[in-house]
Amino acid sequence: MRDALRLRDWGVIASLDLQCRQLAAHLSISEDKNAQKNIEDLLQLYSELEHAARNERERVAGELTRLSQSKQVNKAYSAFD
Repeated sequence: MRDALRLRDWGVIASLDLQCRQLAAHLSISEDKNAQKNIEDLLQLYSELEHAARNERERVAGELTRLSQSKQVNKAYSAFD
């Protein structure tokens, strides 16, 4: 999932999300001594994913705003043609 995050491959991230949630559920009931560390690692990864997704959403929103403004300017200029 870290590779998918690095590549911003949101489709792969979405497909791996279910597997990660299942792993977290399994780890939460596990008596394995490493389970807590693995859960902490997953929480850190999800925090990174949340941050990256928020940044991506803001980037796309900015692009959509610029596109909308560009269309409005084009309409204004085409009124003079």
